[in-house]
Amino acid sequence: MLDKNKSIGTKVRSLVRLLASKDGLVRQDARRSLVAIGRPAVSSLVRALRNSKSEQVRWEAAKALGAIGDTRSIPSLVSTLTDSDFDVGWVAAESLRQFKKDAWPALMRALVRDSSDTQAMYQGAHHVLRGQKEKGYNDLLAVLLRALGRSALSESAIVAAHEILERLKAES
Repeated sequence: MLDKNKSIGTKVRSLVRLLASKDGLVRQDARRSLVAIGRPAVSSLVRALRNSKSEQVRWEAAKALGAIGDTRSIPSLVSTLTDSDFDVGWVAAESLRQFKKDAWPALMRALVRDSSDTQAMYQGAHHVLRGQKEKGYNDLLAVLLRALGRSALSESAIVAAHEILERLKAES
């Protein structure tokens, strides 16, 4: 079993390196292989998402993490909403949409704390939350989405985000 884990780790590292290829098909094949590996690839993909200087690598990592759907990637995907490259932030938002309500706690916490790039965070959060419905939350989501759509977090929107967090805590 240890040898199998070691070989999977070696394969994952090799595939993550291929995400930096100049050839788009090589990157796509590497991403698809990482998605097929699934959960064992998450830690390496999160590291690539957080640490790579390459927009292509971060984009591919965010896309793969969304496809894998492991909740451990949510905090890193939320942080990536403010990526210096718009496309990387957008694919992170697309990936977060896959998690639905599971992404809300990290997203709400990010919204209520000061962010260095609030415009990007607001746009990304709006994209993540748009169209989501959940009994007991729809009123708060509506307030939040209106504010995010204006790219401004009003006091009522901050209260709504806090209330969503409180309701989520009460559920768990």
